[in-house]
Amino acid sequence: MSKAWSSPVVVGAALLALVLAVGGAWAWVFAEQGTAPAGATAAAPPSSSSSSSTSKADAEPTWTIDQAREALAGDGSRVLVLGDSTGNGSEDWVSQWGQQTQLPVALWDTAGEAGYVDETEETRIWSGAMNRGTADYPLDHDAMWPAQDPDLVLLNYGHYEESGDAAAEGLEELSEQVADRYPEAPVVVVLQNPQADDANEPTRTAIADWAEGAGLPAIDVAAAFEDADSAQELLDGEINPSVAGSQLWAETVAEALG
Repeated sequence: MSKAWSSPVVVGAALLALVLAVGGAWAWVFAEQGTAPAGATAAAPPSSSSSSSTSKADAEPTWTIDQAREALAGDGSRVLVLGDSTGNGSEDWVSQWGQQTQLPVALWDTAGEAGYVDETEETRIWSGAMNRGTADYPLDHDAMWPAQDPDLVLLNYGHYEESGDAAAEGLEELSEQVADRYPEAPVVVVLQNPQADDANEPTRTAIADWAEGAGLPAIDVAAAFEDADSAQELLDGEINPSVAGSQLWAETVAEALG
């Protein structure tokens, strides 16, 4: 080796040039592959939660109102209505709806709490409505679940829930039970009539929010009452609808479900 190449300065310069060349080559490779070398700061990839989850607005609905209409339109269709005292009388909305649609109705035996009154092979609507009923009531009463699987289920609660949070929690548990028992039956939520001075508005709003989050369609009976010319005449006291209110309720449900 010549003296020129054996000089420490020259050797150091050559080594530095080699390091720079290798570093430049690696920088080009990483730039082309979109990755960064070890020790470099790179943009973090999207978290699994942000890439796999969607917002409520973007979430696919569990059921749609069109699916509910299709289920009701089928030959020999059967409907289960789970609810409170707004639907357990012969003049209440469920019975009036049954008359309008010519679907025979069986009412829950609110005295014996062990089955349905006047249930026959011709029954097409089971009104599982209990006095002061809340969404957890059917969970403790097996007889409320018909032996014949319904094609459509309506959830009609709110007036007697302790709060909006309690209503949402109860409806969540009830809807899970419905899905387990009748996985092919669409589920629709009924937003009940306004009480006097609309005292139940917070609970009704909580139920509407829960239904949206659960991907379930809702029938807004409250809006129909609010749009009526004589809203006060639609109430029988502070909470339950009058006969006229029940008729409007039945008409609203019938229109929503076709």
